[in-house]
Amino acid sequence: MKIFKEIDIANKFHSNQFSGISLGNFYGIEIDDFAHEVATLSLWLAEHQMNQEFFASFGRTKPALPLKETGNIVHGNACRLDWEQVCPKREGDEIYIMGNPPYKGSSGQNSEQKEDMAIVFKDIEGYKNLDFIAAWFYKGASYIQNINAQYSFVCTNSICQGEQVALLWPLIFNLNLEIDYAYTSFKWKNNAKDNAGVTVIIVCVRNSNQHKVKYLFYDNRKHLVRNINPYLTEGDNLIIYKRNKNLSNLQQMDYGTKTVDGGNLTLTRVEKEDLIRRNNTAEKYIKLFIGTDEFLYGEERFCIWIENHEVKDAKLISEINDRINEVKKMRLKSPKEATKKLALTPHLFGEIRYKSAPSIIIPLTTSELREYLPIGFLSEKYVVSNSASVICNAEPYTYSIISSKMHITWIKAVCGSLESRIRYSSSLGYNTFPFPKINENQKQELETHVYRILEEREKHSEKTLAQLYDPDKMPEGLREAHRQNDLAAERCYRSRPFESDEERLEYLFKLYEQMIEEEKNRGTLFAGETKTKKKRK
Repeated sequence: MKIFKEIDIANKFHSNQFSGISLGNFYGIEIDDFAHEVATLSLWLAEHQMNQEFFASFGRTKPALPLKETGNIVHGNACRLDWEQVCPKREGDEIYIMGNPPYKGSSGQNSEQKEDMAIVFKDIEGYKNLDFIAAWFYKGASYIQNINAQYSFVCTNSICQGEQVALLWPLIFNLNLEIDYAYTSFKWKNNAKDNAGVTVIIVCVRNSNQHKVKYLFYDNRKHLVRNINPYLTEGDNLIIYKRNKNLSNLQQMDYGTKTVDGGNLTLTRVEKEDLIRRNNTAEKYIKLFIGTDEFLYGEERFCIWIENHEVKDAKLISEINDRINEVKKMRLKSPKEATKKLALTPHLFGEIRYKSAPSIIIPLTTSELREYLPIGFLSEKYVVSNSASVICNAEPYTYSIISSKMHITWIKAVCGSLESRIRYSSSLGYNTFPFPKINENQKQELETHVYRILEEREKHSEKTLAQLYDPDKMPEGLREAHRQNDLAAERCYRSRPFESDEERLEYLFKLYEQMIEEEKNRGTLFAGETKTKKKRK
């Protein structure tokens, strides 16, 4: 319409041109029968609305009746149909694909959807860990390859986080495709009844030979960027792979201890006190047991902890003996052979990583609203559960690094999320975190800020960590202590502070790339790297 107005102005008279856009230009695939009919009707309504707008501007319009053309809306399963048969690709065509595919995680797919995934990702390893939405990204990539086309989908942010990046995006990049523009994570919901808001992104993919500008949308602004990597950050198309060896030579981080006990070796405070009241010798077999919830919300749990040389004496306590027997029964009933083997030692936890030493506890999940990871020091009296990670014999400066904004920014970008919460991963986040070598003076400076953070937390000991790290309720003294720690941590990278998380990430990705290259040049090998590739027949 704008073009027609300019033509009329240039020609100094009203032409009789009409838009060449017709419903025949629109194609679609809809799996639901009723929605398929609604889509067809909606196109007619949209055409009528546009004709009304055209008439308001030009005083002329094409007659809408009788209805002739309609959109090419196919009733079928988009995962199983050949998109080129639905929308044939002809020479000279310019094709745009848009969609809002279903949001289903790898564990939430029904049997039909799992079969859809198997069809789309035939002969490709690791696809079972992908969200259902990845099928549209891969089919779309195959469809637009080598033609004047691009696609843009509203989707869950999980495909640009965590292990899904390594599973999906190499497949797309190998087709000589790249990200054209992207909107980073934002909350979205529709007007459906009881509709729950979901965190989404918008990603557009195009052929790499188009040489057009690229835009990244965040903070309600449009940013011109050189390249958009699969983590939706400006930078090269890096893929962060899991690794067991720490890239920056930081202290080793492990998962906590896993019970595999059917709840029989863990105790509430009431159960613990009742057990000791009946037999006070039981106290020597009880330790404090802590995981993410206990740590963040101040809850108390305990566990029965029996060393191999103590089994005989511990079983003399009937309540403990009964619990050990229940563990044995539970493990023998398991369909897993590994769990059945654990029935040979029912007094022990299933996976033991406890060390009698002070440690740092790191929750595996935390609210995405928190500015900082709420972590803490524990004495050797605590057994950390597998709902958290742990660093034994941790040096204080390590606490400073993990508490920094640099670190949580990296974790948010590369580790993925559980629903919308931050999901911490030692192999994907901590072990890949790029941190430069620092001297003893820098370590001491970081330690000074750690002690200040702990002092500020102690001033509010009546509050839980969840309350202290609520961004709306965080005490100003604690916030300032963390801010000073951030500045000290950032000085380890460069003298000038970072102004935004985007700037932090851009720097971290470049440093990661540099450190990986240096590692390769040294010929360093490490276990745990996994890559997505096609199976060889």
